[in-house]
This record gives sequence, structure tokens and C-alpha cells, in this order.
Amino acid sequence: MSKIKITILGTTAGVPTRERAHSAFHLSYDDGEEMCYLFDCGENAQRQMLIAGLNHMKIKGIFITHWHGDHCLGLPGLIDTMGFDGRKEPIDIYAPSAGRIKRALGFTYSMASFKIKAHNVPLKKHKATRVCEEERFEVLSIPVEHSVPAVAYALVEKSKYNIDRDKAGKLGLPESDQLYRNMKKYGKVRVGKKLVSIEDIATRQKGKRIVFSGDTEICDNLKNIASGADLLIQDCTYIDEKKPHAHASLPEIISMIEEKGVKRTILTHLSRKTKDIEEFKKYIKGREGIEVAEDFMEIVV
Repeated sequence: MSKIKITILGTTAGVPTRERAHSAFHLSYDDGEEMCYLFDCGENAQRQMLIAGLNHMKIKGIFITHWHGDHCLGLPGLIDTMGFDGRKEPIDIYAPSAGRIKRALGFTYSMASFKIKAHNVPLKKHKATRVCEEERFEVLSIPVEHSVPAVAYALVEKSKYNIDRDKAGKLGLPESDQLYRNMKKYGKVRVGKKLVSIEDIATRQKGKRIVFSGDTEICDNLKNIASGADLLIQDCTYIDEKKPHAHASLPEIISMIEEKGVKRTILTHLSRKTKDIEEFKKYIKGREGIEVAEDFMEIVV
């Protein structure tokens, strides 16, 4: 079974506080071989990783939701540190308006001696787009509603199939590991004149779905990508409906997650003007599957 661990590195909105750093989320996907990613890279993200005991050199890719400073200003420093520490492997950076990646990294004499691969994330589609694909999962993006162009991301694990070899034998399939690998890869195989589908000989285990809202109002696109999520890391800048900027409020979030069957929600990007976080906790008391984020919180899915 795969293990997905998210370490929340920053949970504040706009301006850091003594207790809360800017938005950044470290994701480790371990299915026998660990792969690590960052979703957003706010100021001080690399120091938060150091405190959390996370290895910045293992990061394979970085996904930026939008170009407000509290979500991206840690990028130049992190890339420099990787260069200082001798990184040679390329790194993939995904972002809307990906041309800004070069500009963000270009205002200093960068210490990066490795290749930075910039990937543009679409801003005009009304459905989720695959922006990254690995053998066991894919990362989708979808435009959301914020004061600047922005996207939400979902890491979606591919379904796993457990082959019943007795069923396969009864259907005339030879005992062959290569044949079973082909079946899992292509979904069907031809044996003689017979076409056998994987559903005929295997049980399906649905993959996990992890969603990062970024900064956004509640909108149809966010609802679509969050639907049925095992975990939603959700912008909750405001506790009530009075929203001077394009963010989500707690009552709207509760309505959305109930409507869309989200299993677990972590509220983050909390305004520093909310002096007493206990207000949030009091509001959600008694509601299962919804929590207030803290810096360095770890979540295993």
C-alpha cells in the first residue's frame, strides 16, 4: 500500500506571524520508492523544512498555485540552497504563467547549476487538466477564482488492481507475470482469439485523492476538483462571510465539503487578523473530518 504524508510548513495569509509561516506544503509519496514535492513555496519554506527534518534535495517538483508573494517568495532561496548543496538533478516547476518562474529566479545571480524545467499550467479551462504524470499517480490542475490568476491542484493516485490468478486460469490465461503486468498497464490482453479485460480477473482498489485549493473563493471548479477527496487542504482566510478579498470563508467551506463528500479537510491560510484561532475550533467543534492547520502538522493518507 502507498503512504502519502503531507507536512504543513506554513499556514498564514499575507503576512507571517511568530507562530505561522507563509503557505508551503511538503508531500511525500512512498510506494516502495519515495518521491517528494512542494505545493507552494512561501517565504521561509526551506527553513521550515529544515526544522521539520525534511530533505530539500529530495524534492522532485514544485507546484505554484499563483504568484502572490506569500505563496512563491521562498522559491529563489530554495533553488539557491539546492545549488550550494551540489544538486545536479533537474527540478520541475509547475505554475500558471510559467514565464514568471524565470523572472522570479532571475533577479539574483542564482547559484543553481542544475536544469530548471518550467511547465505552464492552463488558466482558461473549465475542467481539470493533467499537468504531471508518474507511474502510480497524476497531478491535475484547474483554474479557480482569486484576485489574480490562480489554480488548485489534485494529486490523484491511479487505481490498483489485484489479480485473482484462479479467475485468470479459468479464463484460459497462462500463468505469466509479464502478461499480468501488461494487463495492469493496458487494461486488457488478447490470448488467442479471446480479449480479456482486467475487470474480468481483478478487483479494483480506488486510488487516493489529495487536493490543494490554493487561494480561492468557493467556485464550481474548486467543487469539481475537490469532489470525493480523501484530503482537502483548504484556504480558509475568513471565519465569516465578510470577505474583502477573493478567499473562502468557513461557512461556505462546510457547505461545500458536505455537498461534495470530502472525507477530511484541513483549514489553512488563516488571516493574522483572526487573533484567536479558538474561534475557528469552536465553530467546527463536533464536526467530524475538519481541522484547523498548524505549522508542522503531519497528515498521513
